Amino acid sequence: MVTRVAYMGIPSSNSEQAAIELAGAMGWDVFALIPKEDSRNTVAALDSGEADYGVVASRNVTAGPVLETEESLSGRDDIEILRALWLPIHHCVFVRRPAITVKHVASHIQALLQTKDHLDALFPDADRVEVSDTAVAAEMLADGRLSEDTAVICRRNAGEMFKLLMIHENIEDMEGNMTEFELLRLRK
Repeated sequence: MVTRVAYMGIPSSNSEQAAIELAGAMGWDVFALIPKEDSRNTVAALDSGEADYGVVASRNVTAGPVLETEESLSGRDDIEILRALWLPIHHCVFVRRPAITVKHVASHIQALLQTKDHLDALFPDADRVEVSDTAVAAEMLADGRLSEDTAVICRRNAGEMFKLLMIHENIEDMEGNMTEFELLRLRK
């Protein structure tokens, strides 16, 4: 039987990596990953029976609690945390083409908070654009949903998957930046 694991994010996101590592820690040889983009949809996948387990980010050493996860789990005493994992988080800056003037920086709020000092130094006049996931930001820039004068903050593999150009690497403000991810299921 295939174990179905929903996670907040899309392929190449930090949450996907956490889901893979948590599945390995549980000893699951056969599992299917179900991308759900955010915590709310991950919890909904548990509720609907679409997924057996869910993986969500709970907190970061730099930026603190992941508010979308707290809100998704608020008042839920029917969900239990089976396991937690701290995952090192490294952020890169990607653009669509070289030599652009960056007017916007887009990413998940957590990534924007974890890179605030670097972003203020690199792009002091650029506005910040919050999106649902770091890998989603890369996808949006690649497919034109974000303007060409936008830079995105994401994992290296996400930017590479969407064939973007990396202009800065490891811009997290805190050395040793890590996020805790939790493996959830409905109580039996």
